[in-house]
Amino acid sequence: MSKYLDALIFDRVAADVQELTDKAYIDYRDLNRIESAIKWVSYVLNKYGYRNVTDNKLNWKPENQRTDREMDRLRTNLITIREAYYTLPSTPQTPEKITFASVYQANFIEKIIFDIGDLIEKSFPGPYRLSFHLGKRTFGNRSINI
Repeated sequence: MSKYLDALIFDRVAADVQELTDKAYIDYRDLNRIESAIKWVSYVLNKYGYRNVTDNKLNWKPENQRTDREMDRLRTNLITIREAYYTLPSTPQTPEKITFASVYQANFIEKIIFDIGDLIEKSFPGPYRLSFHLGKRTFGNRSINI
């Protein structure tokens, strides 16, 4: 699996906020992780012919403020990759407005990216997903030597 997908966090709970864990609050590192994952998913979708264009900001810094305009751009990116490919029935809906006001909204955002990225990784052949043997032909559920 991709390092971008592996890094996503979507298991935050209310106890994280109460205990002030790193997962409880969204900061510049989280935004860089989310933006990088969206960019990677967009790249892979384009690679396999699912055309889309995202506008990613990959250089969030501690002093940067989350503006409504930036969060709208992030939401548009989510919609873009979501419209470019399929989603699972269990994939959360894209939030109407991104505020990161709750751990659940943050979970939904990262879960959307994860689901699309995971689905496209599993849908297309790679070095470990596609194999064949020369001199054999598949017949039903069996192979026969030729």
